Amino acid sequence: MFLVHIGVRSAFVCLVAASAFVRPQSPRIDLPVTRLSGDAPPQTPASQPQPPQPRTKQLPGLPVTQLDDRARSTDLDAPQRLSLSFAEPANVKDVLLLLVRGTPLSIAVDPSIKGTFVGELKDVTLRQAIESVLAPNGFAYGVDRTVIRVFPRRTETRLYDLNFLNVDRTWQRTLAADDETALTARIPESDVLDDVGEGVRALLSDAGRVHVDRRAGLAQVTDYTDRLDRIGVYVEALHLRGSRQVRLQTRVLEIALKGADAIDWGVVRARLGLPERSLTAGLVVDAAALQTVLATQGDVRVVAASEFLALNNEPAVVRSATPGTSALTLTVVPQISADGIVQLSVSPSWSSRASGQLARGAGDSEMTIDKADTVVRVMDGSTVMVSGFLHSDDRKEVVVLLTPAIVNASAGGVSAR
Repeated sequence: MFLVHIGVRSAFVCLVAASAFVRPQSPRIDLPVTRLSGDAPPQTPASQPQPPQPRTKQLPGLPVTQLDDRARSTDLDAPQRLSLSFAEPANVKDVLLLLVRGTPLSIAVDPSIKGTFVGELKDVTLRQAIESVLAPNGFAYGVDRTVIRVFPRRTETRLYDLNFLNVDRTWQRTLAADDETALTARIPESDVLDDVGEGVRALLSDAGRVHVDRRAGLAQVTDYTDRLDRIGVYVEALHLRGSRQVRLQTRVLEIALKGADAIDWGVVRARLGLPERSLTAGLVVDAAALQTVLATQGDVRVVAASEFLALNNEPAVVRSATPGTSALTLTVVPQISADGIVQLSVSPSWSSRASGQLARGAGDSEMTIDKADTVVRVMDGSTVMVSGFLHSDDRKEVVVLLTPAIVNASAGGVSAR
């Protein structure tokens, strides 16, 4: 058994214990020893003459160095903690040797590794300590069982699945009140894979590069490990948000009014127990309860009832028509947040022909067309009402009920290879 004391320029010495088996006739080799201040000199057997001890300059002690003396495991994230302080620049290699001292871990440092470390680490894991020493110098490391290999940071390549439809979808609608004013709602034309590629490029280092295969839906990215990890988080976030979808339940009611020109919504809200000026004045929780209350103001007929799914920030269009009588075209664009809030861009268009016009066989020019365009913000499962589609000849009013139900707010994922 012998001890080798390795000196450190920053006034630090790392002790390495090793054992060696000597064959019976092998000559004995005396190793030079550099010792710390205050250490007892190594003992020489009395049978051998002691060589003259050269006068060596003793190394001053490190300002603060504290290692957990308990047995440390091979897990870099083990609960044992260590604290180190280097007031003067210390060679990176020597610091790494210190970190694995007293552990079952081995460390192999690339010969090209050069640099120093100055700093103070308090109550950190072995992994945190190694990363803190290597990161400022631009070095990386890998772990193979009990061997830690330190090398200059290098690029690697990963493949990311892009589970997006390679389809351009646009939508635009304009409501013109007269020749001077108009309200336009639109989704700008964009290419989802181009957008993803631009987002990835914004996260690359100067050495990074990306190629997006549009047919396979695959992104090949080459960069440093930390950059690739960030890109993985970004692509996963895109999948999580892009895969959110909502089930939209629509119900179109036609109310033949009794002795009134329009529905009295104040009475309706009062019977539903909704305050006149509350934030939920335009919302109901139970569409069936609303239908029952509306029946007190006229005969209620369900014109259409549909249910369809819509993806996050993608337009969905549903059309329900009775040939020659009426038709409802409803365009909805949902934006779904993770907290259960759904923003809806709702654009209903109701066209109908009065019974007298139908009897006379009037053409399409005699159709009554009502349009609306609005943006609402509702909770998951609440119902929003769109009303005001009046037919004076028949004393009828059409009410559109729209209930969004979030199907998956956090589904999706990304795989990287």
